[in-house]
Amino acid sequence: MKIINMNCTTRIGSITNAKYVSNDTITVIEYNNSCSECLCKAFFSSLSPSYVGLNCYMNNKTCYLFVNYSLSGMVVKDINTKFIFKQAPPFRNVTEDPFPLSGITVAGYGNGSAGNTYKSLKNPFGLALDAADLLFVADYSNSRVMRFEPDSLTGTIVAGTGVRGTADNQLGSPGEIAVDASGNVYIYDDLNYRVMLWRANATNGTRIAGTGTNGSTNENLGSGMGLTRDSLGNLYISDKGNHRIMKWTPNATVGTLFAGTGTAGNAANMLRYPYGLFLDENNSYLYVTDSGNARIQRFNLSNGTIGTTVAGGHGIGLSSSQLYNPYDVCVSKAGDIYIADKSNHRIQLWKVGATTGITIIGMTGITGANATLLYGPSNVLLSANESFLYVSDNDNNRVQRYKLP
Repeated sequence: MKIINMNCTTRIGSITNAKYVSNDTITVIEYNNSCSECLCKAFFSSLSPSYVGLNCYMNNKTCYLFVNYSLSGMVVKDINTKFIFKQAPPFRNVTEDPFPLSGITVAGYGNGSAGNTYKSLKNPFGLALDAADLLFVADYSNSRVMRFEPDSLTGTIVAGTGVRGTADNQLGSPGEIAVDASGNVYIYDDLNYRVMLWRANATNGTRIAGTGTNGSTNENLGSGMGLTRDSLGNLYISDKGNHRIMKWTPNATVGTLFAGTGTAGNAANMLRYPYGLFLDENNSYLYVTDSGNARIQRFNLSNGTIGTTVAGGHGIGLSSSQLYNPYDVCVSKAGDIYIADKSNHRIQLWKVGATTGITIIGMTGITGANATLLYGPSNVLLSANESFLYVSDNDNNRVQRYKLP
């Protein structure tokens, strides 16, 4: 294969996480969504048209496909697998990918400012929606859980006081949350090493898991973030500091080990600093954001001993097959996986059966507080009808909502 420099002239479409195959089926260029790899390079094919090139717009870090054919040409696009270059009428356009998506701020200040008023947040983490589309936000650094009405940027405190503490009416940096049909809120109270149940309209919470003391026995929890609840009231708890997932049945005083061994590792039966959880009860799966191993693990609910890697698992990195400190995951009814790839400042979409992800929100390694950029996203949540994706834009101190294509 001969790589040449060329004068890119006519833009005919955008490129995202793909493989390029020339019309002689021999010339191939791999592309992993890094603009450093598409600075007006091209390949030479043994058949005409002979030149196809990439160029990078530096103002928004977006790569585009160009042609400068000696004859006419177009591109046939097969998303996530390959681009095939064929003869066709001159410079015919292809449809551009809709990514990165543009979002609106639904909680916190859109400019990224932190605060502790009813209109502001500081490092939001867990998200939940109830049946009336009320948005619940774990306001981590303000040690409270906020509730926001649809189309309102003014929230109401539903748990905690806004001051970190260990009393029954206080929280110590809440992580993930769950809301049941009665409006009760379940909260992983991270730095208090406990899970709290805050009943609807209550001023105090009740400890339902953990002892409030950091520990590694089955009755204790360490520092942690992830929490989900099934239809029978069982809690799955991501005990990050102990590298394990614990299952807590209703009214139990001791949990049982569900996944991980309690020791950090990268084997299929081990975890390293697990964060967010997603429960797919219909298919009997629990998805675990195995942050320290830069992967998403899927466990069968009937046996959590061995996990299957469904995203990442190729070491820490910024390529489309890698993750960097992933913090959370959610999965659509079709099985598509959305990942808050925190230290890459992006949301990755991993289609069913894919070996690479697509960056649908944010730009890899780029931080910002506009409508398309993120700064350390920590949580992802699909709306009930899967039309919208909510993102805790942690270091921008806001929650963003995106209309999915």
